Amino acid sequence: MPLEIKVKTFGMAREQEQLDEILGKIKSSNRGDILIFPEYGAYTLEGSQTAFAEFSRIAVRQQVSLITTLNLPSSDLPEADPNLNYNTLFIFSRNGEVYSPQAKITPQSFEMRHLDKSFPKMDVAPYSHLNQVTLRRNGEKFSALFFICSDLYVLPLFSFQELKSDVICCPANFGDGAEGAAGRVIEYSDHSGLFKQGFDCNTYQNTKQDLIPLTVRFEKAYETGAAGESYDREEMKKRVQKSSAVYNDDQYCNFKSMLKLTRQGTFTVPESRTVEKGLEVKLGTYPNVVDL
Repeated sequence: MPLEIKVKTFGMAREQEQLDEILGKIKSSNRGDILIFPEYGAYTLEGSQTAFAEFSRIAVRQQVSLITTLNLPSSDLPEADPNLNYNTLFIFSRNGEVYSPQAKITPQSFEMRHLDKSFPKMDVAPYSHLNQVTLRRNGEKFSALFFICSDLYVLPLFSFQELKSDVICCPANFGDGAEGAAGRVIEYSDHSGLFKQGFDCNTYQNTKQDLIPLTVRFEKAYETGAAGESYDREEMKKRVQKSSAVYNDDQYCNFKSMLKLTRQGTFTVPESRTVEKGLEVKLGTYPNVVDL
């Protein structure tokens, strides 16, 4: 049986508005559901602490499991510095456990440094590990990898054998135009047999009439394609290069400034987190089995 994860989104907004929308969607879900939301269910330290407490409670109360990221440190995150905040992936299980198997490898410039004082302070550290995760649902186990937003950039760094898993999940907050490029990369990875299933979600923005939103709603589940399409690492490298834009960290100081790149149909990667600048990502294994 495939793993059933319900892909959800929320509007990019002030943190309390985001939290209220997420909690509302959890309350309207069914007992036993697994929900994946975009990254940054909350994006400041204070907002993330509030969201963490709320998500921990509601997961047990509603008997659902939910996935998102928060701006928090975690002692459960492998090879992490406990004194640093990361854009950390959290899985809040319906059984009361909270897991943090992954953090963002390629945070944007404005995530790592508070370059524009008029925008919220995030100041997350980059993570340098890609961890294989074992998910368990009703006794059945599934291997999974989590690529947080632009972390799709690191896919070509590894071989088919190193990456092959049952599930790929991409909780994201891509700027307008980048969500489609990312979707095509995930679609290729599933259709070529690298993964059996994929789950991809992006935030959206409500705007006044005739205004272009900063982000566009994207909620999609993928399955392995027809037999005959086989995975090729060089082909993946070409697709990721075509779908991504590398930028100078100091020249893009906030989310809005990224739109000139994302609206060209590319997701963004800061130069400081590229192979050319010495990026090294180590494959690892999350030691705990995640019960969903």
